[in-house]
Amino acid sequence: MKKRFVSGIKPGGTRTADFRSHHWWGLCSLLLWVAFVSGSVRAEPLKLLTFAEKPLVDWDNEQPAGVLVRVVEELMRRAQVDYEMQLLPPKRATLMAESMPNHCVFPIERSQEREVFYQWVSPVIISRHAVYSHPSIKIPLITLDDMRPYNLGSYLGSGAGEYLESFGMHVEYASRNELNLGKLMKKRIDLWVSDQVSADYMAKTDRVKLGTPELVFFTTVRAMGCNLGVDKQLIKRMQKTVTAMYRDKTVDRIYADYFEKIN
Repeated sequence: MKKRFVSGIKPGGTRTADFRSHHWWGLCSLLLWVAFVSGSVRAEPLKLLTFAEKPLVDWDNEQPAGVLVRVVEELMRRAQVDYEMQLLPPKRATLMAESMPNHCVFPIERSQEREVFYQWVSPVIISRHAVYSHPSIKIPLITLDDMRPYNLGSYLGSGAGEYLESFGMHVEYASRNELNLGKLMKKRIDLWVSDQVSADYMAKTDRVKLGTPELVFFTTVRAMGCNLGVDKQLIKRMQKTVTAMYRDKTVDRIYADYFEKIN
């Protein structure tokens, strides 16, 4: 580069002035290139991964749908975040968000075991988890310990299922939560572990008189977990936005409007 600057000296000019001129234009070009590359990186859409859990997340016309998808779409709109959303099996979605830059997954339980593996935007939903027995079979439960003799049904990636398993309980995992209602009705499991919103919706959709839960045992903050490499300022902006959406009752209105339309 130095030879190039020197060989470009014009008659009557000075070596120093010409070198500075070329150096200045070279520096400007470099800065413009860096700005372009940086802008391209920032412009890459955030990859949002989710999984079917009716009515929170569903699949409609080859697109993610459901009440929680509406909440997240409004969150992204208000935070002015470009994004792409993809529906995957829950276990795969959580592992991808943990290992792949620019990826987030929702809704996953925020737990002590998971805390260090993600950056968090929470809550996107607060879930109350319960256990349900077959409508024709009453299984009285008072404490978690009362569940030990029974086969429990949960789904892969469920924090509630993992929580019960950590106490030494026998948990059978399905690939999707809705499959457990069928297993319960066929008596392939004794108790179905599910959040109440999903359980009530699926029972109504399948015309099953599920009845009241045997035990409500777990309230979880379900969040969006983002890869540790996602820009921290973006995480802060999304967190500020979702907090505002709860404070101004936007989330409540989205839920009320959604369930009014489907009922």
